[in-house]
Amino acid sequence: MIKGLYTSALGLSALNVQQEVTANNLANANTPGYKKDVMVSASFPEMLLYRLNDPEVKGNPPQVGKVAMGVAVEGVHTDYSAGLKRQSDNPLTLAIEGEGYFIVNTPRGERYTKNGEFNLDAEGRIVSQDGYALLGQKGEIVVKNGDLQVDREGRVYSGGTEVDRLKIVSFATPLTKEGASLFQGENPGEVGNPVIYQGFVEESNVLIVAEMINMIQVMRSYEANQKVVQTIDGTLDKAVNEVGRV
Repeated sequence: MIKGLYTSALGLSALNVQQEVTANNLANANTPGYKKDVMVSASFPEMLLYRLNDPEVKGNPPQVGKVAMGVAVEGVHTDYSAGLKRQSDNPLTLAIEGEGYFIVNTPRGERYTKNGEFNLDAEGRIVSQDGYALLGQKGEIVVKNGDLQVDREGRVYSGGTEVDRLKIVSFATPLTKEGASLFQGENPGEVGNPVIYQGFVEESNVLIVAEMINMIQVMRSYEANQKVVQTIDGTLDKAVNEVGRV
């Protein structure tokens, strides 16, 4: 019976993490460039059972078998699949076809993003929603009088003159999330022939209906584990308070 409590407690803990991951995905369903998280669970390591204190057994106690102790959270991983591209009337929105990330300059160094919603600051720099400057081959990109054109190859024009070219990078190893749409990574490799769409923005890859169904399943599973704990607790109560009277 105590094993049942332990197994249910592990299940409740894993479901709590799943609920947090799902809630965060739903909260960022409308965040451009957001990549959803997925919780991966695994069986808790099995334990060997031995027959102890058997007077008929000489030497080491024999193995009875193995018993599983429940479920454990193996980790939370990011799904890097592309989101849908939405057309925008804002010429400062950009989207990348296929792999590749924009580079923005933050106080913590270079960070990478799929969020192509940019603005112009007072100095004419192209900046992210958080105010981080977008980087090109020459550094921070500056345009004049708000006049901006970006072709499919990522060349940036202002007033009909090419001022820079977007620097788009990809990674061979997984990235680390920072906030909703920024990533940190090691050893970025420049994408040779990026395809850029001006006037489009990549939406998050969260499917709201799927996440809502997942949340309902988590709630039902949580309730089932609670019922198990309550049932075992009631059985223990009877064992302690009633069996002893017999």
